[in-house]
Amino acid sequence: MNRIVSSARLAPNIFHLAVEAPEIARAVRPGQFAMVIPDEKGERIPLNIADWDEERGTIDLVFLNLGVSTRKLAAFQAGDSVEGIAGPLGQPVEIRNFGEVLLIGGCYGLAGLYPIARELQQAGNKVLFLSEARSPAFIYWEEKNKKFSDRYLTLFRSDCFSSGQELEDKIRELKSEQSGLSLVMVIGCSYLLFKVSEATARIGLKTLVCLNPIMVDGTGMCGACRVSVDGQTRFACVDGPWFEGHSLDWKEYFIRRKAFLEQEEQALVNLDKEFWKKME
Repeated sequence: MNRIVSSARLAPNIFHLAVEAPEIARAVRPGQFAMVIPDEKGERIPLNIADWDEERGTIDLVFLNLGVSTRKLAAFQAGDSVEGIAGPLGQPVEIRNFGEVLLIGGCYGLAGLYPIARELQQAGNKVLFLSEARSPAFIYWEEKNKKFSDRYLTLFRSDCFSSGQELEDKIRELKSEQSGLSLVMVIGCSYLLFKVSEATARIGLKTLVCLNPIMVDGTGMCGACRVSVDGQTRFACVDGPWFEGHSLDWKEYFIRRKAFLEQEEQALVNLDKEFWKKME
């Protein structure tokens, strides 16, 4: 079991846990993730590793409280323990001097991009950081991300499932202002990844997206996280989670993301029933 050092709510429905995991803290690289099991009856879920401290032997997990497992994690307090954590998993994102890089984050992605911004800047890049959210209330870690950003911007969209035109306009504006901009990296909800990829394909900017598909074991054995990239099957857990957004079969990706939606909804209903039964 892994002890929780601290817990906090960062924004509406966004939570942070610092967890003791010394072996992971020594080995993790930017862009990797961990599989987390909340309790003995819990499922394994992939969470981006948002930061780490080798001396303290801790890793930072930031997540959206959406399903049963994340609801359980959001209820944990300092001193509690999660059943288990496996990691670091997946391929780290490539870090080298690209010149100018645009990082776009939404939801839990604002934290997931933090170590990437840090190491990209240390590698000599000019880092542009764009935080996308519904309103200022959903922005967090602003000062942390500004520390490793040459330009920090925000984009507020009341309807995050809109056409994405505001995103495209902002990316075009940045491209016209930053002649050396050649790469975009994105972490956030699947729809944000999709819309950014659509926009950058029209603009002509290489785009890497951090996928978060359904995963079971996280080590390439089950195939639940398979995606199609340039017509080839890839496993997000071992070949990713980073892929070229213009090469991904997004239609297939969204279909597979919804494969267990009915069961996920029922699991939330069952969890609520258990809660109210305990309250009787």
